Amino acid sequence: MKKYAVWFLALAFVGLLSFDEIISAQDAPAAATKTLSIATLAPPGSTWMRVFDSWNREVRRRSNRGLQFRFYAGGVQGDESEVIRKIRSRRLDGAAVTAVGLAQIHRPALVFQMPGILRTYEQLDAARTGLAAEMDTAFAAAGFVHLGWADVGQARLFSTEPVRVPADLANRHPWVWRDDLVVPALYQIVRTNPVPLQVPEVLAALQTHRIDMLLGTPVSCVALQWAAQLHYMMDMPLSIVIGGTVIGKPQFDALTPDEQTIIRETATQFHALARRNLRNDERQALTTLTTHGIQLTSITDAQKAEWNRVGAQVRQRLTGQIADAALVARVTQYGSH
Repeated sequence: MKKYAVWFLALAFVGLLSFDEIISAQDAPAAATKTLSIATLAPPGSTWMRVFDSWNREVRRRSNRGLQFRFYAGGVQGDESEVIRKIRSRRLDGAAVTAVGLAQIHRPALVFQMPGILRTYEQLDAARTGLAAEMDTAFAAAGFVHLGWADVGQARLFSTEPVRVPADLANRHPWVWRDDLVVPALYQIVRTNPVPLQVPEVLAALQTHRIDMLLGTPVSCVALQWAAQLHYMMDMPLSIVIGGTVIGKPQFDALTPDEQTIIRETATQFHALARRNLRNDERQALTTLTTHGIQLTSITDAQKAEWNRVGAQVRQRLTGQIADAALVARVTQYGSH
């Protein structure tokens, strides 16, 4: 009898251990999800944010919910210069920014949107592909990983009165982004009176007539509600506004190799989608603008030639300031094809 009692106690003890192990396994916390914080000026519901949301879902799926993004849209983390500072101090992990933000990291990134240097998206794609390796290396040297290029659109002059030639800007008060290094040179050459503002200040400045003109893209003017305050749009784009997504190199290096692969591969996929969607949305935005009160200002070949001369002057003035002559010449070659 004692023999059976010993066996019973032994089995009970083993069962108790197994039961305890099961309870412990149930009580153990699930592996924590790593979250990368990404800031952007793109407003909620915009072309860019729809793609970013899809990108986040794919990252979560591929990582079995072990990795995800938290996007801060609409500039809630500050303007792009502030966001880049936050990434450097590790208060943010990354950002989707325009060339203004990219220039805070590597100034020559602005070369792609010098006025008139590249006129089509095909030229832009070729130039960015051709310079990808050296741009990525430069971003890495500055402490960032460049995840992908994006587009903001073809920049056109929007105004409250028709603008056809550079001289028409003389008495205007156009918006100029405080951190921009390209557009101020354009306005200096045409001798206008720009008003420096950060992006969130533009709408109020239009509503109060503090500014009466801006160089912007059709999608941005619709998404940020600027178009409702303007009446004319020149039909000749002056430049192509670009952007991209970056993450701090220390933050990226802290990820596992598998996580880094997921981020890089999905970034390639969804930045290509963002560029394609933006270009489709730009065509739709042009239609929306012209059917909702914006009048298209057509200009003659002679007037286009005037703008081209101004663009050449801007490029000459900025050579050596944002990019050396050799880099400007290389990108110019892509624009001639």
